[in-house]
Amino acid sequence: MLKLHFKTLTPLHISNGEQLGYGLDYIQKGNFIHKLNPLKVAQKFAEQKVIDFSKEYSLDDLISLIKEYENSFKEEDSYYIVEADDSFLKYIVNEKAKGRKYFNEFINSNGKFYVPASSVKGALLTALKLDHLGIDNKNPNIDDKFVIYDSDFINSKNLKVYLTNNRPPKVGLLCIKPNTDFYLMVKKHKTLNIDNLKLSLKKYSPKQVKLARNTIKKFKAQVGKRPKGADIFDDALKNLEEDIKRLKDDEYLINIGFGGGSYFKIYEGVTPHKFDNSRKDPKTKKKIFTKEEAHTTVSFNFGGRTDHIGWCKLKIEEE
Repeated sequence: MLKLHFKTLTPLHISNGEQLGYGLDYIQKGNFIHKLNPLKVAQKFAEQKVIDFSKEYSLDDLISLIKEYENSFKEEDSYYIVEADDSFLKYIVNEKAKGRKYFNEFINSNGKFYVPASSVKGALLTALKLDHLGIDNKNPNIDDKFVIYDSDFINSKNLKVYLTNNRPPKVGLLCIKPNTDFYLMVKKHKTLNIDNLKLSLKKYSPKQVKLARNTIKKFKAQVGKRPKGADIFDDALKNLEEDIKRLKDDEYLINIGFGGGSYFKIYEGVTPHKFDNSRKDPKTKKKIFTKEEAHTTVSFNFGGRTDHIGWCKLKIEEE
């Protein structure tokens, strides 16, 4: 059995596909976000006779009611309570900010957060340059099964809502905070060569960070000009290179979850395959198979530095 010990170096986000809107799905109290339980909200409104059932209510009407009575909601009326970064709190109270002031929710089970095994397995496959670690469809053998478990539940105190700083519109993301430990267990790993995994992890991330920095040079602002997204991304990768230098021999750098960017989801800085609809082979009339450059992605400003999303330090412990 293997024990994969992760420590987040930067905010880590794994989405469950839900966007939560201010004044409807969540409220703010001080530095904290409360995700409301709609059944508890309905019960409270019924008890206080807030709703007039002879009237028709719009979505904006309901949001106004929740904001009006938000001080009456207690901790037990929420699925969970998490901290919010100053940048996101300022965004909430900014009257000029448009929309419902959403943030993307982290994957959870009834308000209990965890890192899914599928996200970690995908990151391992990327570093190994493989497309599977389970049963080979071409040569099936049940004894070769690879079994990895989800992480244990992660305390909500270790999560925080951040606001991205380098893509319009800015995006709120609920993330695991930096310096948070979590573990995943690999029960069966007959198809996995541990030495090969360690070697691949040691090479992959440093190589791709260097490649990303070299590739985005042409997109950076000229000296004296206002910084561009490429400048922000480059600053984040500079900090990442310093993190790489501090790794011990038995520690590896790995990118997990949303927003890592295709530099860290593929090899050699290009997406493997893409059809170009605008071009066809003059003889066969078929679409031309092309490649495109890898893209950059989100980062955050906090703690006096710029950090790229999704980076963890990994130790592999054999039991």
